[in-house]
Amino acid sequence: MLDREGMRIVSVSAAGRGDSDIGATINLAAALAEIGSDVLVLDEWSGTPTGSGALGLNMRFSLDDLLAGSRPLDDMIVHGPAGIRILPLARCGPTLSQLPQRERQRLTLRLRRLRNPVDTLLVDAEPGRASALLSGSIGAHEVIVLAGGGAAEITAAYALIKRLSNEFAQRKFHILVGNIVSESKARSIVAHMAAVARQYLRVSLDFMGHVPPDEKLLHSARLRLPVVAAFPGAAAASSFRHLAQAVAGWPRDEDDASTPDDVTRQVSQPYGPRAEAA
Repeated sequence: MLDREGMRIVSVSAAGRGDSDIGATINLAAALAEIGSDVLVLDEWSGTPTGSGALGLNMRFSLDDLLAGSRPLDDMIVHGPAGIRILPLARCGPTLSQLPQRERQRLTLRLRRLRNPVDTLLVDAEPGRASALLSGSIGAHEVIVLAGGGAAEITAAYALIKRLSNEFAQRKFHILVGNIVSESKARSIVAHMAAVARQYLRVSLDFMGHVPPDEKLLHSARLRLPVVAAFPGAAAASSFRHLAQAVAGWPRDEDDASTPDDVTRQVSQPYGPRAEAA
């Protein structure tokens, strides 16, 4: 049976590693789980520990195991605190960006058919990139771009938006401003970016929200917990709850109505050399 409500795919992208200090993907995932969302984090980072590594979780299998057909996708998921599930695909072996588009597309389809269904897939993209699934996914794909309040951070975020609009023809972006106290200041930053992007890139930028500087956010990271679980009353926790409510209202991909039959048939084929030879 296909999931009639579909799966919401959200890529979280930062121009650089410093922009990810608020732990946006993990904290947003925990806030979504708190309101009842069946959320899965797909961790595309290689090298620097994020996602499963930041929470102290051990990866049992790799993307190599999936491609070889030795393990089902469900077995690769690790369970973390606060109801978070993580699929850490880029720890070793090939990364998603190195896979042919057809393989990325098949992975997206398989993610919709896990034993435990997913209604929101949060993809923690590597710095300076969008999710590798962006070009290979079928249906809606939302992109969150993280921005800071400094001039250099704003310039870097705009450059990332320009790159993603050129490479993937992405026409809409949700902007999350981190480490800034005032919502009005955050809105002003996004409004200025939006005016420039509309004129020169022909894309629209939506103010998603902001996360204020909060020592509890840093403390929760040291505890390897999402802030909504470690410090439920913290200002950052409140911000992530508001952000989760916003994401919950975004449309989902009704893949059962839009997926071509020939692509759907690929889902039943195993990964690995035999499938390619067939």
